[in-house]
Amino acid sequence: MKLGKRFIRHYRLASLIAIIALLPLLGACSGGGSGGNASPSASSPPASSSPAASASESPSETPDAEREPVTLTVLAWFIGPNQALFDKFHEMYPWITIESNTNIDKAVVNNVIAGEKADLVFLDAGLSQWLSGDLLEELTPYIEKDPRIQGAVIQDGFMDAFKTGGKQWVLPYADIPMWVIVNKEMLHKYGLEMPGLDWTYDDFLEMAKQATDPAANDWGVSGMIDEFTNILTMANGSAPNYRYMNEDRSASLANTPAVLEDLKWSQELTTKWHVRPSDIEREKLGMQGDPVEVFLQGNSLFTLGADWYLETLKKADFEWDVLPMPVGKAKQATIHQTGLISIPKASKHKEEAFLYLSFLFSNEAQKTMIENGSGSWVQDQELHNYYAQAPVWQGKNVDAVRRSSEICCYSPDASIADLVTLVDTVNGPIASMITKGGDFSSRIPAVEAYNLKAAETRKALGW
Repeated sequence: MKLGKRFIRHYRLASLIAIIALLPLLGACSGGGSGGNASPSASSPPASSSPAASASESPSETPDAEREPVTLTVLAWFIGPNQALFDKFHEMYPWITIESNTNIDKAVVNNVIAGEKADLVFLDAGLSQWLSGDLLEELTPYIEKDPRIQGAVIQDGFMDAFKTGGKQWVLPYADIPMWVIVNKEMLHKYGLEMPGLDWTYDDFLEMAKQATDPAANDWGVSGMIDEFTNILTMANGSAPNYRYMNEDRSASLANTPAVLEDLKWSQELTTKWHVRPSDIEREKLGMQGDPVEVFLQGNSLFTLGADWYLETLKKADFEWDVLPMPVGKAKQATIHQTGLISIPKASKHKEEAFLYLSFLFSNEAQKTMIENGSGSWVQDQELHNYYAQAPVWQGKNVDAVRRSSEICCYSPDASIADLVTLVDTVNGPIASMITKGGDFSSRIPAVEAYNLKAAETRKALGW
């Protein structure tokens, strides 16, 4: 990314920190964790879940007014919309205050190793270093006796998506599905109509071709490179998981014929169909930089979106809307960017810290996420309806937002060994080749080297 581009950049010192902020960051392909069971039908709202746990289900039965004040410190690169969640939590549990420390030393784990006070941490580079240093509290015992999490209606396999080596070290702190942003003025200009929720990648390509006129500096696609291609491989069934990973997230499949074919299809948006400008053209046309900022120039039909772009999109002087990712050969898929949160073993307030993790499964927290433009991982009729009530989605294609929230797949970063190595040596160079050209089979040795290193790391950690 890049841990997904923005996701990894955040992992690598937050050069594109907005993604982690909103990541800030679960279900799975065709229905389970990131490894796949059936997801709920977008046409059938999820059944109502049991009521969210109340304050009486917090650490003890002591009345709120008699509790000793507790301040939790969270270590993170960037807080962003998570502050609204902190505020809602404090409203529900007024004796607990959450303060943030964003003065990070290259990676959050370094602050913990240095002994800084921390009760909650937003992980920024996978689990390998954390577990090798025995730095995290195992969450399984807390989860098993928490009535709110146990009572929440979630997709089968959801919790398993965040297990590593059979243990639960992390939970998500945000669910950010990605979707397609469409320029409706470009649609009208080229005589196109908004497609339905079940549009396909063939539909996507044909529409992009019709809206491309290099002589007029009009293009079908802005950006849509690595995350888009990752999603394509999942939709086509070429890779079960995000980052081109296999079923149990132990190895990259970027050296397999099916994934290589999908990489070529994505590359040909530039090299064959020319619906996306080449790097040289982008430089000449002043279309470099963030693809959504380029989209705001008004001459691109499609780009990839997520909640961290909503503030930027307010600057648009044309009408835009949202579509779900297209349907592939196997299924309809997106990627839910899910930031990982955990409790350091050295925390002096583990009970209260876990109460925050439990709170994230409440309808109050899930509504706050929806208000921020994110998704809801709890399946509940009230939450299903709430998308239409959230101000951020007024006047937009709410059904597309719901569909994006309900389809698979969730980011499996918690169980990917040597995540930074994967991003830097395998996925980063692949993303570059998508727009620059080149033979993807040349990357096979790098894929094989990563897979060997990952196997060694997993064995050493007992995964």
